[in-house]
Amino acid sequence: MTSQLQITTLVESALPATLELRRALHANPEPSYQEHVTTGLIADALMERGIQPQLRPHGTGLWVDIGGTPRVGFRADIDALPIDEPEENFPVSQNPGWMHACGHDFHAAVAFGIAQVLDRLDLPNGVRILFQPAEEAFPGGAVELVGEGLIDGLRSIIAFHVDPTQSAGKIGVRTGPITASADKFAISLFGPGGHTARPHQTVDLVQAAARIVVDLPVTLRAAIDSQRALIVSFGSIHGGATENVIPSRIEIKGTARTIDPEVWAELPALVDKTLANLTAVSGAGYDLVYQQAIPPVINDESVIATAVAGIERVMGRSVIVDTPTSMGGEDFANYLEVIPGALLRLGASKGRGDLHSSTFVADEGCVAYGMISGVSALLALLD
Repeated sequence: MTSQLQITTLVESALPATLELRRALHANPEPSYQEHVTTGLIADALMERGIQPQLRPHGTGLWVDIGGTPRVGFRADIDALPIDEPEENFPVSQNPGWMHACGHDFHAAVAFGIAQVLDRLDLPNGVRILFQPAEEAFPGGAVELVGEGLIDGLRSIIAFHVDPTQSAGKIGVRTGPITASADKFAISLFGPGGHTARPHQTVDLVQAAARIVVDLPVTLRAAIDSQRALIVSFGSIHGGATENVIPSRIEIKGTARTIDPEVWAELPALVDKTLANLTAVSGAGYDLVYQQAIPPVINDESVIATAVAGIERVMGRSVIVDTPTSMGGEDFANYLEVIPGALLRLGASKGRGDLHSSTFVADEGCVAYGMISGVSALLALLD
């Protein structure tokens, strides 16, 4: 059994190169499916340490196998967000309009650090480390990696996500749902249009749109068990060009999120049925495009228990904290539709900022803790 001293010593040795990579990644954020520089930086860093990566034929994303036949996986995501980073940050983005505002640079660096440590150990089986592109896209890169067979043969898989609400050194865990599904929908309302002086002679699409925005979330909420979480929100409404013309078309876009797999399966039909009832009042016609690709992340009880036991053995019980369920989406869920796994929270608070915001900053001290806890969890899962 690998000792605590051995793991921490190897982490200390690998940490300088890991932090160097983290800073390089942060300075070079790239959009989903365009992570070419990011992929090259990670591949070069691995090869410099004698670890041979496998590049995806698409040119973005890579993976590496450590040890023998891979039996356990670790996933890190590598894409960034279309956000302007404040110039006072260090390091700061060198790509205007793009920022690692969700911590994917940390995830990738921790995965690289884990690979370095595992490569120095005598493993009972192999570990596959995935550097996944396009987590922020829809449906997301996880679907593609699953389709490419990159988790075939694995018994389980884990991942970290930085948590700006917990301090570095804390690992947040939850059994069961930890993130929600993330469905997208677009509603097109249409009618003949007309003069605002005579709304009774036409179909008032503005009133129809207002009814949908107000009543669709309430009606859907009432249609399911009140103990099951559901959030329906709108992010875009477009229609009309002037104040005295009732438009002939209005576009509404939004998202629907739940942590319940049964509710998730029912949502497309339920949204369509509810829209039919709401538009019948006004006479508006509608088209619905409902996109469903990212289910809830449901952490496996056995994987959580094993991973936590491994972390506690090396780091102590005090590092483990309960973490709440988030209604944000995570395409890590697509791996868990195939094999059991768990998403863990990596404490990274620096006192300010939130994910997907230009205010986001993370404590770089979390990298070492991510390496130690990641290695410890993976070794436990390999036993």
